[in-house]
Amino acid sequence: MSPEERRRAERHEYDCLVLIAHGPDGFVGHIDNVSATGCRTTRPHDWALANGAEVRLYLMIDERYVFSAEARVVWASNEYLGFEYLEPQPLPA
Repeated sequence: MSPEERRRAERHEYDCLVLIAHGPDGFVGHIDNVSATGCRTTRPHDWALANGAEVRLYLMIDERYVFSAEARVVWASNEYLGFEYLEPQPLPA
């Protein structure tokens, strides 16, 4: 089964800054794609969290709007991170 077939929701290309908050620590990356159940971001240089870690994502939609969602790390590669939202989320406009 391909990764696309395993997904529970359709992915959409999306580009915005994201702050990945974990306790007192924060990492900055870019959202690459998004769905109602998760997203893919670029991997920050100083990334140190394991799969399963719960974080809060702050998507910088524009200068006036920041979207926040709780998520968990589900996979990591050298370039990207995959997150699953703890609750389904509306797609950003």
